[in-house]
Amino acid sequence: MNNVLITGASGFIGYHLSLLYLRKGFKVFGIDNHNDGYDVKLKKWRNSQLIKNKNFIFSKVDISSEKKLTTYFNNFKKNKLDAVVNLAAGTGVRKSTLFPNSYYESNLMGVLNLIKLSREFSVNSFVQASTSSVYGDSKEKSFKINSETSKPDSIYAASKKASEVLLHAYYALYSQNITILRFFTVYGPCGRPDMAPFIFTEAAINERSINVFGTGKQKRDFTYVEDIVDGIYKSTKLKGLNYLNLGNNRPVSVNNLIKIISKLSNKEIKRIDKPSTPEDVFYTSADISKTIKTIKWEPKINLEEGMLRTYKWHIENNKWLRKIQVS
Repeated sequence: MNNVLITGASGFIGYHLSLLYLRKGFKVFGIDNHNDGYDVKLKKWRNSQLIKNKNFIFSKVDISSEKKLTTYFNNFKKNKLDAVVNLAAGTGVRKSTLFPNSYYESNLMGVLNLIKLSREFSVNSFVQASTSSVYGDSKEKSFKINSETSKPDSIYAASKKASEVLLHAYYALYSQNITILRFFTVYGPCGRPDMAPFIFTEAAINERSINVFGTGKQKRDFTYVEDIVDGIYKSTKLKGLNYLNLGNNRPVSVNNLIKIISKLSNKEIKRIDKPSTPEDVFYTSADISKTIKTIKWEPKINLEEGMLRTYKWHIENNKWLRKIQVS
């Protein structure tokens, strides 16, 4: 049985990736620090589902603590890790402006701790979650891997770009197998309560109003979480240093997202228009030509189908979801 370590395993993508690896017969070692970046009840619910599987072994560990992470890795002297997938991070562009230090502790120092230990313990593959935010407020129709990424518009994006540069140096020094994946606006069941698909869906179901920053004409390359984790899984088999976009390549406006959810709920969502914030870019769109060529990956789920699946999950779990704080 192969062993994989997933950091941020109680997070949105980490939860779905853990489920995928468990279905494929892997032994999954999951770590998370259960911080309060968003409502911890959601993280604990995901974790409660995962630990029902005997092949999921969870430990509460903060990757920014070198001492604690080193102690944890000593468990793998006998159980060799085949891959480390780092999904642990401070998330959200607006919040990063308020708490810049914690973002760098997790998104840069945490990555340094992980890549050092992955080398020491001879891990075959290291996969790093990055973000479309590294492209900044690009005016390109489709963001290519070699597009400009040196002008981030948020502390979050800057911390993620810094981690990419660090990993590039580690590859140059030690020739480790490293893949950097730039995710584009991931959504789906049991998503993050600080993102529009979750907030708008809960608002529609429970007849609450929503805040819409800017005109709502901003476009995002919404990408369904099952497509994302499929891309992560395939990328762990790569050799050398790789940069790939994982996105839907079909940008949709925030206004259209609201329309889709309104149609699903058969309710008009009440909106409060607010000024846009300096951290928010107007447009994102992934050029996935290199991804298709490298790992034969393309997204399968369009936004209408993905939001239908997401909406059904919210309805099925509505009773306890009402207690989740959205932001």
